[in-house]
Amino acid sequence: MLQYYYLRYIPKAERSRVVGNLERLINQLDREVPDKDSEQTLLLATWNIRNFGKVRRLPESLMYIAEILSRFDFVAVQEVVDLDDWHEVMKRLGPNYDFIASDKTHHKLGSGGERLLYLYDKRKVEFQNIAGEIVLPTDMLITEDTAGEGGALYQGKQFRRTPFITAFRSGWFKFDICTVHLFYGSSSGSKLAERVQEIDRVADYFADRAIEAQKDGRSLILLGDFNIVHPDHETMIALRRHGFRIPDALNRPSNLDLTKYYDQIAFMTDDETLKFIDRRTDDLKKANAGIFEIFKSVFRDQDTLEYEAELRKKAGGKGKQGAALTQYYKSSWRTFQMSDHKPMWVRIKSNAAAAYLASLKSD
Repeated sequence: MLQYYYLRYIPKAERSRVVGNLERLINQLDREVPDKDSEQTLLLATWNIRNFGKVRRLPESLMYIAEILSRFDFVAVQEVVDLDDWHEVMKRLGPNYDFIASDKTHHKLGSGGERLLYLYDKRKVEFQNIAGEIVLPTDMLITEDTAGEGGALYQGKQFRRTPFITAFRSGWFKFDICTVHLFYGSSSGSKLAERVQEIDRVADYFADRAIEAQKDGRSLILLGDFNIVHPDHETMIALRRHGFRIPDALNRPSNLDLTKYYDQIAFMTDDETLKFIDRRTDDLKKANAGIFEIFKSVFRDQDTLEYEAELRKKAGGKGKQGAALTQYYKSSWRTFQMSDHKPMWVRIKSNAAAAYLASLKSD
């Protein structure tokens, strides 16, 4: 249960509006995300929360973010910078949740000083005391164009933001998981080539563990912000070529204007797990995969004037009126309150007791 008493820290003049927004968000989550259960399934999500901890968020934004996170058993979070705001979110989530975060990747690598992070519900998910960051061996280092387009090339770069690998268990479902926020660079030329290489290297490196993992009955999950352009683009080909599979149900855009497939959840697992995720239904409450629309209930398109005072505190909002102010609110300001990415999630069957018992009969 979310710690709603933190709403008392919202100024009285704003509290009624915030509570109304939160009620609308709760109703949306109730309609569109399956209920968490204790034994049968694992609700797993990935969410790039824009510049989290680097820019000032309103107290209400932290409450909305916590409400969304609380609907999942396990969430991989990208683009966390400083942890002060994250600790505020943890307070709102309450004592049943814990997290593990990577160290910051050094800003000289062009990473923005970001962390990667896993949030998990301790009642459902067990951290198995294994965590690490990917360091590429010499023969897998990334090639950089050192003299501009078509210039001199050298092979010697690590990832801009180091991927973060951990091991967890939920019921019968054991999984090694790696979350990423890979290099964007550019939409063409050498910087795009570097992005493709990063996708290729992390998939290759993590896939090397597949045989060992399968012997132990573990699934491999590779997820996060890959900056993938399109399912048929070379960025996606680089992910698939090493054996990772993406559920058909997640073959959809995840950015705000529905043009890019940046966020992905890819698996090396048994066929039954993927069949379960891809099971078709028109009932959102029974779906096994989805993308949550974060601005349907809070910071809605029509709410610009509710935040006019806050908008005008920012350089981007000063002096703007009418449509220009609305555009700034929709395309920029609110994305720094919530995000410019949407949470992507899957539901995984985590109780294999019946299959195990059946196997004992045939032994």
